[in-house]
Amino acid sequence: MNILDKFRYSKDDPSQLNISLKKDPYEKSNNNNTNNLNQLLSTSVKVSKEIFPNIYSAIENVFSRLKIKNNFNFFVTANHLQVQATCSAMPMGDSAEIILTSKLVELLNEEELESIIAHEVAHFYYQHASYPQPSSTKNRLEYLNLLNFSRAAEISADRIGFIGCGNLETSLRAMLKITSGLSEKHLKFNFSSYLDQLRELKEIKGDQNLMYSTHPNFLNRMQALIWFSMSNEYNEHFNTDKKGTFDLKNVDDKIYESIKKVIGDEVEYSNREVVSRALMWGSIDIFLSDKKFSKKEQEIFKKNFGDKSTESIVSLIKISNPKSIQEKISKTLEEASKLLKKDKEKIVNELSKLIKVVDGDKKIAENAIKKIKTNLKL
Repeated sequence: MNILDKFRYSKDDPSQLNISLKKDPYEKSNNNNTNNLNQLLSTSVKVSKEIFPNIYSAIENVFSRLKIKNNFNFFVTANHLQVQATCSAMPMGDSAEIILTSKLVELLNEEELESIIAHEVAHFYYQHASYPQPSSTKNRLEYLNLLNFSRAAEISADRIGFIGCGNLETSLRAMLKITSGLSEKHLKFNFSSYLDQLRELKEIKGDQNLMYSTHPNFLNRMQALIWFSMSNEYNEHFNTDKKGTFDLKNVDDKIYESIKKVIGDEVEYSNREVVSRALMWGSIDIFLSDKKFSKKEQEIFKKNFGDKSTESIVSLIKISNPKSIQEKISKTLEEASKLLKKDKEKIVNELSKLIKVVDGDKKIAENAIKKIKTNLKL
């Protein structure tokens, strides 16, 4: 396992998105954006040893540390307003263009550039360009979950930025310079003072507008890198003279909770609500698979969902035709199909337990479970 695979942020798990990715990001593909390359060749300056020796040296250092193939074209483009680097890659493509703005190059030193270059390389390696964009959906639940994934992708890339430059303080300096737009002439790099700002943000219950951001705020990202540098796995892998404080799973959980304290817990709350509704209406689907809702099944339902919900469902079944009940079940499962894979699997696993206790034909109940899996797009 290479460095990038080993240290990927665990919340950045594309298997939860029901998308197809290549096993090897460098696997040959015809899905490369030649038009973009042509445009860059005509509007920007391609990085070479002769034209940009310092940037070229930074690139070589990054790939030497990461021990992966350099399948990239690097460009510097004139932009004195934005301190920015971007990785331009097509979904499923086998190469990418990394564009550095002139303002970025002017602001950062060579070591800090290494951090930014490695960060952008990570976006390609992890195939983040293949993730569905939050703006691609009109479903609020899916939108919020995709934003969570976008933020998780940045945590993964930040780690590789740190590893690619080989120094924690360098990575943190680069973040601060990019966020402020200022050089060391105006900045003091007292990182504990910046984390005081994060504590202040958490104390006022964060900023819910950040829930709609594709990136975590820079304070969360700095804290995430510091925690990562304190992990057992990082210190063991790189044979540092420090003993790790946390294991990596614990670090990942701390990062997730820290970001949640800033953006709020609406994403988790929304997911829980949809899971709960899917479990309730999925249970009805299974119990009614034989066209009956027996007293025994009602007692099981009451145990799981309470007296009030049971009374409401029993009354609804009495006054509604089967088609309208089925439409409600289908609508609920359609909503739940926007959940992450782990939540959909939880729904199916919980509902599968009902097969043993249904009063009717268990084969019919098993078929109902199969239909639910299909509706959940599992």
